[in-house]
Amino acid sequence: MKNLVIILLAFVSFSCSLDDDNSPVENQEYLDELLGRYELKAAYLENPIDLNGDGIEGTNLFQEVEYCNMSKHLESYWATIIDRNIQSLDFDIPYSDHYNNYENYTNCLRHKGVFRELNIDSQNESVTLVPNQYEEDFMLEFQAKLIDFSWENRVIYLTLEKEFYTPEGEWANVILYMEYEWVSDKT
Repeated sequence: MKNLVIILLAFVSFSCSLDDDNSPVENQEYLDELLGRYELKAAYLENPIDLNGDGIEGTNLFQEVEYCNMSKHLESYWATIIDRNIQSLDFDIPYSDHYNNYENYTNCLRHKGVFRELNIDSQNESVTLVPNQYEEDFMLEFQAKLIDFSWENRVIYLTLEKEFYTPEGEWANVILYMEYEWVSDKT
């Protein structure tokens, strides 16, 4: 009986070591550059629009924004890429908060944190979005559809189809480009 237990332990130990040899080695240098916290450095529109009601159309969202009370400013928008139990991208997007007060339209921007699952392949140095209808539908509730995602040289590039509410009381369809730059490995 004692010999049988020793043989079983040796077999289990040997089979576990075989499994370990087949696992791919992570490209830690790539992961060190990719994973971490990012800050929004640019947010611009494909076509000019007047969101703040000053009569001047612009493409730089930083100049066109009017904030709601208690809303996070664009300068403090952040994104994170993590690889823990799940590989994911969390990031902030702006959305219009509006109301009609006896034909005087009020328009301001609020923020919403959203989540997208990623596939990180450190061996091939690639990162891609995992399609997920639930996550896409959630973003649509805030007038946003992520149409492109890429990462290069510690910058996350996002392209979104967005709707913003204008001071004239109409929804405007726009393409919004957002660039998040890496600032820390702390998430």
